[in-house]
Amino acid sequence: MDFEFTEEQKMLQDTVRRFLKERIAPIADEEDRKGPLRKEDARRYLEDLSPFGYVGTLVPESYGGSGLTHIDWAILHEELRGCWAGLGGVVGITSSSSHGISESENEELKRRVLPGLLSAKTISCTAITEPNVGSDAGAIETKAVLDGDHYLINGTKMWISNGTIADYVVVVATVDRSKGAQGICQLLVEREVSPFTAREIKKMGVKAFPTAELIFDNCRVPRENLLKAPGAGFKRALRGLTFARCNAAIASVGVAQAAINASVAYVKQRPQFGKLIGQFQLIQEMIADMVAEVEASRLLTYRAFYLLDKGQIARKEASIAKAYATEAAVRVTSKAIQVHGAYGLSEEYPVERYFRDARVYTIPDGTTEIQKLIVGREVLGLSAFV
Repeated sequence: MDFEFTEEQKMLQDTVRRFLKERIAPIADEEDRKGPLRKEDARRYLEDLSPFGYVGTLVPESYGGSGLTHIDWAILHEELRGCWAGLGGVVGITSSSSHGISESENEELKRRVLPGLLSAKTISCTAITEPNVGSDAGAIETKAVLDGDHYLINGTKMWISNGTIADYVVVVATVDRSKGAQGICQLLVEREVSPFTAREIKKMGVKAFPTAELIFDNCRVPRENLLKAPGAGFKRALRGLTFARCNAAIASVGVAQAAINASVAYVKQRPQFGKLIGQFQLIQEMIADMVAEVEASRLLTYRAFYLLDKGQIARKEASIAKAYATEAAVRVTSKAIQVHGAYGLSEEYPVERYFRDARVYTIPDGTTEIQKLIVGREVLGLSAFV
């Protein structure tokens, strides 16, 4: 693996960093406290970020996407998540679900849906998790029953990112639970054509990131909206989860690095006992530990993205990155609060937001414990799962 970015990637990182510092960072704290982004605000931010490749990052240029690499994705999202993790979630979900749609063999559907998504006129998401289905994605209960020219979808999805503002939802459902993974398909649900109920779920971190419960009650979806046939739908969902774990890891790297930057700035201007607190040995020890953890997280995460660019499955590497980087971010942001003392608990400083955001990432797309079981299975060839 080459540890150096290309000149184009360095330019991308520098350009994005300057834009975020000037346009997004000054408003991030205040806007995040307002809670979930409204659809019109989300679209506006997507339009602002589109020129840098944030919209349709991995979608081929032939479909109107940015056609960038997984490493490019990592660069873009390390910067954005460190600036405003809530906004980064909205952007990341829209972009990744658009990529999933672009991989469907349903060309007519892609021609109809992708232009709106890739021009930031519409927003999308993917719905896998359910009230009784979290880490065990193969146990999907939401049903999709073929009824003439339509599928009837019945079931409830939980913790669906972008769920309240999405125009399109990629729903993972089963046509026959007795077939297990072979019965799982993917359908594209258009909110205006096939209405469903969405309820916002309030949470401790990434507050600007809409998260919803979706209820499908005899939701009629045109047969031609089938994205992935039974069996193929589950395989695509698993690949999506591997990528999502890398995404959670790079988000954690971005947030943790932001906490370091804030801490370094603070200790270099805060005096106590006649000198700057950055001169105290225990403060320097905390900063050194924080830097080491973030550097390790970054290397593990970029390795996983690099392997995805090579066409490898990278299941083990993605789980290692997700488990380590998310937990490291919690430790790093906690130390950032300690470094700031009482000010670390205040909303006047960003580190309390960084801590809340970091804590969230240890749960989605498979908890830390699940990631360890995946790594154990990959190394030992013995599964702890039923």
